[in-house]
Amino acid sequence: MNIAKRLAIYEDRGFSRERAEINVLMEAAALAIFRDFPDAFVLFGGATLVLYHDSVRHSADLDLLWRGSEAPSREDVGACLKRDLSPLAEVLGMGSLEWEFQNLADRETRIYVNSTGRQLFRVDLTRLGSAIGSEVESHSMDSAGAGSAVIKCATKDLLLLQKAEAFLLRRSVKARDAYDVHWLGERGAKLNPNLRGHLEDSIRMNEIDCEAIATRINKVDRKLCFLELKAILPADVYTALEDSDFEPLRESLKELYEEWL
Repeated sequence: MNIAKRLAIYEDRGFSRERAEINVLMEAAALAIFRDFPDAFVLFGGATLVLYHDSVRHSADLDLLWRGSEAPSREDVGACLKRDLSPLAEVLGMGSLEWEFQNLADRETRIYVNSTGRQLFRVDLTRLGSAIGSEVESHSMDSAGAGSAVIKCATKDLLLLQKAEAFLLRRSVKARDAYDVHWLGERGAKLNPNLRGHLEDSIRMNEIDCEAIATRINKVDRKLCFLELKAILPADVYTALEDSDFEPLRESLKELYEEWL
């Protein structure tokens, strides 16, 4: 990993220097985990869009789905992160890293990576969800002094399914899900019949009707987007959406859920 080159890539995409540094640290975290535990996880969620699909939306969660019955312990994962990230943080001028571990249940662990009392990002280890084998792709990655790894992560199409489900199933509507659906759609992500079947199952099992979907879409308004998106999008991207009253986000959602509306 050429640190200066990676920082420049993120800054050119519109990330601040501080967030570019966090992205580089998250890249190193993914490399360390997949190098030490090559068959244990699949990477998904917003950080996957940033690190491997060129999204411009800031995400501070590295979401990892356990693939098999045998999962590494949080202590083992934490040890590999400390070994690789601590010296990198020093190089980046972040100082000493601080670590916090939280078990939410036997199915999920969170590892917080902090610096001087400020949370940089979080690593979520979860069994909740499913990885469809045909929708997992591999990205080779290497780092000077830290070896190499093959990062297994969700395809854009699978991420679209996951975002479609998250938009409907979260307790409250999240504008970031709407933005991700819009961004993925603009880059050609689609739900093939198999993925649409998964979404259909989620909608039926949770008894979500057309009125509920429409209500959620309408909640993606100026106020919600200001509160959730202004701080995590480049200024020019946010301003363009604001000037259109965020209609592109709602239109993308209507297109995604068209057959259920």
